[in-house]
Amino acid sequence: MAYNINSTVTGLTTYIFGVPATGEVLITGTLALPTIPEGEPGTSQVVVTITQTPSGGGPTTIFTGQPGAKGFTVKPYCNALDIITISLSSAAAVDQTPNRIKMTVSIG
Repeated sequence: MAYNINSTVTGLTTYIFGVPATGEVLITGTLALPTIPEGEPGTSQVVVTITQTPSGGGPTTIFTGQPGAKGFTVKPYCNALDIITISLSSAAAVDQTPNRIKMTVSIG
C-alpha cells in the first residue's frame, strides 16, 4: 500500500503517526524557527526526537536532532501498526511562545 502523508503542526508539540504497511518509511521534516531581533538574547534550541513503538512493545528512540536544526530525514524499517512519534521540545525562552515553531513533516 502506497501512502504519502503531509502535515504541518505548530508549537512545541508531538505528532503521532500509525504506520499502515510494513517496509521502510521515509520521514522528512522542516522547521521554521523563531528569528531573534538583533540585540536580543537567545537562539532557538528546538530538539526533534523521533521514537518508534512496535505493536505491543515499548518505544525506541530512532532519532535525536541537534538543538536548533532546521530539518531532519530518517528512514526506519517499520512493521504495519508501528507508531512513529515526533516530539518537539526546547527549554529556550524564545521557543515557548505558542505557534512560534512550525514543523512540516512528510511521511511515505
